[in-house]
Amino acid sequence: MGHEYDIEELFTWKWDDVHHVYVITVWLLIASLAKILFNLMKPISKWLPDSSLLIIVGLALGWVLHQTTLSGATLDSHTFFLYLLPPIIFDAGYFMPNRALFENFDSVLVFSVFGTIWNTFAIGGSLLLMAQYDLFTMSFTTFEILVFSALISAVDPVAVIAVFEEIHVNEFLFINVFGEALFNDGVTVVLYQMFKSFALIGSENLSVLDYATGGLSFFVVALGGAAVGVIFAIAASLTTKYTYDVRILAPVFIFVLPYMAYLTAEMVSLSSIIAIAICGMLMKQYIKGNITQAAANSVKYFTKMLAQCSETVIFMFLGLSTISSQHHFDLWFICATLFFCLIYRAIGIVVQCYILNRFRAKKFEVVDQFIMSYGGLRGAIAYGLVVSIPASITAKPMFITATIAVIYFTVFLQGITIKPLVNLLKVKRKEERDPTMVESVYNKYLDYMMSGVEDIAGQKGHYTFIENFERFNAKVIKPVLMRHQKRESFDASSIVRAYEKITLEDAIKLAKVKNTIQNKRLERIKSENKVAPILPDKISNQTTMTPKDLQLKKFMESGENIDSLYTLFSDLLDRKLHEMNTTPAQKKEVEGEDDIQDDYMAEVGSRSNLSAMFRSAEQLPSEAAFHRGRRQSTGDLNATKRADFDV
Repeated sequence: MGHEYDIEELFTWKWDDVHHVYVITVWLLIASLAKILFNLMKPISKWLPDSSLLIIVGLALGWVLHQTTLSGATLDSHTFFLYLLPPIIFDAGYFMPNRALFENFDSVLVFSVFGTIWNTFAIGGSLLLMAQYDLFTMSFTTFEILVFSALISAVDPVAVIAVFEEIHVNEFLFINVFGEALFNDGVTVVLYQMFKSFALIGSENLSVLDYATGGLSFFVVALGGAAVGVIFAIAASLTTKYTYDVRILAPVFIFVLPYMAYLTAEMVSLSSIIAIAICGMLMKQYIKGNITQAAANSVKYFTKMLAQCSETVIFMFLGLSTISSQHHFDLWFICATLFFCLIYRAIGIVVQCYILNRFRAKKFEVVDQFIMSYGGLRGAIAYGLVVSIPASITAKPMFITATIAVIYFTVFLQGITIKPLVNLLKVKRKEERDPTMVESVYNKYLDYMMSGVEDIAGQKGHYTFIENFERFNAKVIKPVLMRHQKRESFDASSIVRAYEKITLEDAIKLAKVKNTIQNKRLERIKSENKVAPILPDKISNQTTMTPKDLQLKKFMESGENIDSLYTLFSDLLDRKLHEMNTTPAQKKEVEGEDDIQDDYMAEVGSRSNLSAMFRSAEQLPSEAAFHRGRRQSTGDLNATKRADFDV
């Protein structure tokens, strides 16, 4: 006798088992579709940054969820700090333009450390002073308001990137704002945790030793987090060095070890944000030499995907909290917080730039200071921290409402108006072209020249440190951490070639000055077709000729364009330097343009260069056509003469 099954037994409804993950997946899908639609609507996307779109979508989803039984979803501190925050910070560290950061490390350090401390105490002290006159509807203690002022001082790197990559500001301005936004997150969390512990203990139970320990812990936590990041960056580089035969495992180490750096720092009460950021910054240059190009591209895509998903989920929770959370709306507190955030950031930037300009060659102009002050956007970090405030702090609902208001104000008003202000103030933009090989080599040559100047002056400065580090990097670090790297002296041949190139240009100019009269006479005679060009040996008695001089004079007397000759030499040197810097493994791979660049400065310029790149790719000639086109532009040099200058 067969068994009879009810339809309910065949299809069992298990919504309770999957509804949390299912809702988050739907959020990601809707947010991704909204981004596609948003970018198709050019009039709107031209003015609104992507972060504002996520907030709008989050508000819509928050309203829908609030009308259903799903409104109970909340963002707790455990989820935020252990799952959502690490991908965002790792993405910012991994795509950090390291050279630009190092060149501006002094200003970034000042803005992120001293600027954050200044804003925390200035905002907190001002709000505390207003509370003494009973201007707010909820009361708070000194350390409770310092907890709030610490988190509201955090400039969000995600919001900064979303806005600044739209307006294409110059590299100097971008790296100072972005570097500050990345590292002040670590400083903010350290201050937040310290003041939160003080608030839970109670000011009446604190001793002088507790204050001293808290101040010392600030430096221990920050420097300890950096040390953890360095250790795990070395571990990631070493492990990827030996994954050539098991290449599928290389990306696993690239993601797992930085996350372990974050968890390890969190476990021993160090700065986990600084740990994972430093780990991402240091390991990138070494692991790229240990993995294939395909694996490197996969790492970039997966890193971006994780960061985008985390950012989306956080803003979804922001929209949900705006609709469903228990708010306490205090207009005076919100307006005071907004005013103090704006005014104290402006004061801090002006004072710090004034001090920095006294010691820097590259000065902060007034326009730069205004954009840096106006570009202090708040976002995911501030929101994640405010919802993590312990429930024992009675003013938490008022803090949440004020934080959301500040985020909305900075992302919408400042994010929308910063682009017209940049255009109005004529802020210098990023150059929409890639540097040539000669420019890159000349920049390297300039570093070594300046280090020599510092050595002559008896000073050990920025360029001396660069030279010493690169030599140590080439001799010690790279051979240990990278595959196919031998322990050898630093190769400065590219710098020597660049110097030879500049010397040749000077020699050509000198030869032109010496023979101005002869050249004019030759050109006049040749134009009248009266006599043939004068041979070199007929005028050799006027000057002492070297082999290089004879070669130059031979070309000049043959009627060739000297400027075109130098252009040809420059092109040949560029090609040789490119071949020299390209490994055999890279030559075998199919070349293509990356839609995700290696760092944020390249990413900023990639969008504006995209159409130009495709046009250039379509117009690229074959090898033979390339030589034909170049011969036409250099006076139709024959193969023999061109071979004389082939390097």
